[in-house]
Amino acid sequence: MRKKLISILVCAMIGIMMIGCGSSDKDDAGMTDGKTEGKTDVQDEKQTIDKDFNLQMTDSYTFTDPQDFEFDQRHVLVGDENSKLLSDMGNMGYKALKMYDIIYSNGGSPVAEYQYFVTPDEESAASLAQFYTSQGQKITQEGSVLYATVDGDTLEGSIISLAGTGAIADETLEAYIEMMKSFNGLVDYE
Repeated sequence: MRKKLISILVCAMIGIMMIGCGSSDKDDAGMTDGKTEGKTDVQDEKQTIDKDFNLQMTDSYTFTDPQDFEFDQRHVLVGDENSKLLSDMGNMGYKALKMYDIIYSNGGSPVAEYQYFVTPDEESAASLAQFYTSQGQKITQEGSVLYATVDGDTLEGSIISLAGTGAIADETLEAYIEMMKSFNGLVDYE
C-alpha cells in the first residue's frame, strides 16, 4: 500500500512540476504590456487585477504576489489535511496542514506556478523536503513552509504532457486547474 501511495504522489508531482524545475531564468523580454499611461479600454478594465495579493500562511510567513512578471489572472487553490493530496501524504508518514497552489497567467497562457506546503513544524518540513529532494524535485524550506516554483514554459509543457496522456481533457490552464481540484482534492481559496 505504501509503495502505491508513493507512486501516486510521485507521478502527480512529476506531472505537475518537471524534475529539476525552478524559477525561470528568463529576462523580462515580452513580459511588459507596452501600454501608455492613461490609455484604457474595455479589455483592460476586465483584466484589472489586484497585484498586491497577500496570503498569510503561518504567523511568520506571508506570501505576496511576485513583482517580476506580468499577469492578468491569479488562481489560488487550497487543500487542508482532509484533501486527497495531504491525506495521502499523511498515510505515507509526511505531515502537512495545508497546501496552496497559486497559478498565474497572462492572456490565457501560464506564467508561473507556486506550490506551498505548510507543515506543523520545521522537523516535518525537513522530512517532506527530503522526500521531494530524493525524487529530484527542487524545493525550498523556510521554517515550517516548503515551496516550489514552476515557470510558465515548464508549466505549459506539463499541461501539454498531461493532455497527451489523457490525464486532463485538453491543453488548457483551466483543464489543469480542474485536475488539481479533482485529483488532489484542492478547492478555490476564498
